[in-house]
This record gives sequence, structure tokens and C-alpha cells, in this order.
Amino acid sequence: AVALRRGLYDKAGIRLQVLAPCPPGDEAQVVDRGYAGEQGQKLWVGSMEQNTLLPAISAGCKVKAVASMFGRSPLCLAGLPGSRIRELASKGEKLRIAAHVDTVDLLRRIMPHAEVLDMPREDKMQSLMRGEVDAVQAYDVMETLKLSRDLGRQPEIVPL
Repeated sequence: AVALRRGLYDKAGIRLQVLAPCPPGDEAQVVDRGYAGEQGQKLWVGSMEQNTLLPAISAGCKVKAVASMFGRSPLCLAGLPGSRIRELASKGEKLRIAAHVDTVDLLRRIMPHAEVLDMPREDKMQSLMRGEVDAVQAYDVMETLKLSRDLGRQPEIVPL
């Protein structure tokens, strides 16, 4: 997004068209259908997590993984300051966690003691602020920075 706003693609001679977001987990199908529809005349690139990419490839999507986002996963749990989610998670205590639809199954496997709720992106942070959940699945990049700003202090983070 930053490179697009700064015109870096244009300066490099790349005509880039950004599509509207699709439902989480559908990225491989969108790329596969788009590339097939263009009959290979244009390059289609998407970004998604491996826990949804691998099942899509197994189901027949003709896409390839070409890079990882970071040296480590940005996936984490975020809780309100003082919530002790790291301590509770390490002890196997039951936590209520709001998560994106494409991460629910993964979190249920990682944390079988937790109640993982499928919640739209727009609602999960508000649910945390209202105390309806103990933690939210987040990406320790922009989401935790925004949460920090909204709270006026650092949220509790459990890297996954």
C-alpha cells in the first residue's frame, strides 16, 4: 500500500491493479480464476497465510507459494493490559478468543483449551474492548500498534 501511494510501481514501469479484498481464505481461488480468465496474459499475485494456502492447493488451485512475509509469523494473541493472557495461555487456562475466519481452525489446534470464536475483523477489537473476549487473534504489526494507540498503553501480546 505504501509503495502504491508513493508511486513506486509506476516509477518501475509496473502497471499494478489492486483488487478489492476477498473473504479470508479465498485468495488462492481469486488468483487462480483471474489468471485463468486472462489466459496467462497478466501476472496475478495474492497474499495469504499458509494454513489456508496449502488446503487450497490440495483442493486443486493452480497457484504457487513464492515467498514468506517475515522471518517469523506475525500471528499473535492480544489482550488488554493486565489481562495476564500469556500466563493463562501457558497454564492451559480456558480463554475466549476472537479470531478471523481463516485462523479459527489453526488456533483451535494450537490452543485446544481455548474457546475460539469466528468473528469479523471489524468486530473483534470492539469485543475485546467491551470485555466480551479475553484476547483477539491479531498480527503483531499494524493491529497491535493501533490497539496500543487506542488503549493509550501497550496491550499484552502472546506471540504464536
